[in-house]
Amino acid sequence: MFKELIEAWRRKPILVQMCEELVRMIGDAHWMFQSATTLLFEGDGGDPKAVQKIYDRDITINKAERRIRTQLVEHLAFLPGSEVPTCLILMSVVKDAERIGDYCKNILEISGWLKAPLEGDAYAEDFRALVSEISDEFEPTAKCFEESDGTLGDTVLRKTRALAERADETIDRLLEDEMPSRRAVSYTLLARYLKRVAAHLANIASSTVMPLHKLDFFDEKWHTRDRK
Repeated sequence: MFKELIEAWRRKPILVQMCEELVRMIGDAHWMFQSATTLLFEGDGGDPKAVQKIYDRDITINKAERRIRTQLVEHLAFLPGSEVPTCLILMSVVKDAERIGDYCKNILEISGWLKAPLEGDAYAEDFRALVSEISDEFEPTAKCFEESDGTLGDTVLRKTRALAERADETIDRLLEDEMPSRRAVSYTLLARYLKRVAAHLANIASSTVMPLHKLDFFDEKWHTRDRK
């Protein structure tokens, strides 16, 4: 279904424009993610200039989301019934891109709470690995959407789901650990925020492989069941 929808988009300049803007949003969210996690590991979360740059990029993402949603509403208002499934898909995934920006700001807050670089214990190394692997999935996510590549989308979907599960496993370990409350709370929230970033990337990728009515529902059972 998605390939047919993409072909419809390519015949409509305004829809092509909106698709390209979503891809830019994913790129901006990736920049935010890299910047926020760098501050987390380097311990510069209190640098006002660095923090402001991240917040400024989030404003750019928010404006893009509002712009796309406005254009979608106007498109459907002037051409009722035109590419409705396409518009519904874009309306959904654009929210995922915007939410990633919000979680990047949450990660930035954690760097301030810790008051020092995230380092020196086993959790720090686990978080570094998890952050690196999540960061690696931004570009494939944008690419699978832009090129309507269901094979790549399925790969991204499986990888991001596995990363989300790893974040959950970290939380399970933290529940059994004894550490100072500031670190315990910070680490638990960080794991949760990383899980949500991975999940939103998965949601975007799901648009290339899921039927419209199952968009965002990326549980493992789907791969072995009828996709209707």
